[in-house]
Amino acid sequence: MGRNSARKQQPQGAYAQAAAKGGQTLPRTFDPDDPGRRIRAQETTVKCRHSLQKSIISFFVLTCVVLVVGYTFFLSNYLRRGFELFVEFRLEEASTNYLKEYARNPDVPLPDQGHIRGYAHFRDLPLDIRNNYDAQQLRSDPFAYLHVGKSHYKIHSLTRPDDATVYLVYQSIEGEVSKSAHRKFDFYYFYTPALAGLLSIIVVLALAFVLFKRIANPVESLHKWTISLSPENLDKEPRKFKYDELDNVAQMILATSRRLTAGMAREKRFHKYASHELRTPIAIIQNNLELMERQGITQDNRYKSSHKRMTKAVRNMKHLTVALLWLSREMESPLPEQEVRIDDCIREIIDENVYLIEGKEVSLSTDLQPVTLRTPPTLAHIILTNLVRNAFQHSCDGEIRISNSPGGIKVANRIHSSGENDTANNDGYGLGLQLSQQLVDKIGWKIEVAEEDGQFLTRVLTSQADTPII
Repeated sequence: MGRNSARKQQPQGAYAQAAAKGGQTLPRTFDPDDPGRRIRAQETTVKCRHSLQKSIISFFVLTCVVLVVGYTFFLSNYLRRGFELFVEFRLEEASTNYLKEYARNPDVPLPDQGHIRGYAHFRDLPLDIRNNYDAQQLRSDPFAYLHVGKSHYKIHSLTRPDDATVYLVYQSIEGEVSKSAHRKFDFYYFYTPALAGLLSIIVVLALAFVLFKRIANPVESLHKWTISLSPENLDKEPRKFKYDELDNVAQMILATSRRLTAGMAREKRFHKYASHELRTPIAIIQNNLELMERQGITQDNRYKSSHKRMTKAVRNMKHLTVALLWLSREMESPLPEQEVRIDDCIREIIDENVYLIEGKEVSLSTDLQPVTLRTPPTLAHIILTNLVRNAFQHSCDGEIRISNSPGGIKVANRIHSSGENDTANNDGYGLGLQLSQQLVDKIGWKIEVAEEDGQFLTRVLTSQADTPII
């Protein structure tokens, strides 16, 4: 191909705008008369990644688990601290009574009852305490705690009026508690909290189920009402869905559906009117071209190529009017299907549009396999022409690759940033991507656009798309 040093950056056009968010399948045009619309709506609901029921129940279960676990830790710490405070209270009570008795009688003996025992000197304390504390440490800590083996000690030091320091020790040994006391302890401090936690989880889950039903039923009603929408009942106002938020959603859905239906109606009218209006000038041009051919203009090499291009352009416009009338349902009968050699069709389209890349630093490579499909040739030609023209119009440099296989057709060209529009290259059918999407829907194909490794890819997947595209 030729090279042009002063080339302009071309916008990628409608195809690139559709692929701006990455690889995706082009959305179907809203068709209120499509009987499969409700089925697709149901399939979309089934494919929803999030479930309201699961979200609500998961939230409540997580809340219950956090509360129960937190309450368990709190109860454990509270129980332990409660025992410590109980022992300290017993020691303070014993020390207070001892000091009162000592004030009346200095020879009163130190307390020695139950788990509490008094010691007059540090050297008299149990060996476990003397090995872990000294006298100064015990005087600085009014309630020292020590755990050695199975023994637990709580040491309370107090100073008598004669400045002598005495020690009150609360000692408990693991295993000394009776089985009945163990059972009572387990019942009040283990089984009861566990049962209360389990009941709490059951109650919260029941509340979650009730709340879900109160929310899910109106949402399900809204879902069924949305699926039931059709052009015949769009003039009716939606019923109330219990919650103002759902009523607002229903109003937005209804307003959007009305706009889409009105847009489709306008589009159909445009297709029909444009097709009817184009038929007359196309017929006139075609008749004049045939007359010029009879007069021998094709024998003149100066006009032969121009006459050929004009004839092909008129033929394409005639095909387009037929397709538009068919889409607008002006023609009730389906278009006839024929065996179409896709590779030959692509080669013909490339020859017709190769002038679009003349003068650009663009190279063209093709990998076309002999593939035959049974499809309306008019529609297949329009679809493939849009693909090829789009790549040719919006490529300024690099390589354009066109390939096909039994699975479909792929066109790849280099991605360019949007620049100044070149209106000279924005000719063609004028309806572009939207028309192509409607046509592929009608014949059971699918269009996909994507950006991969700096390449703008357009794929047309045919009905035999189980075969990989090259």
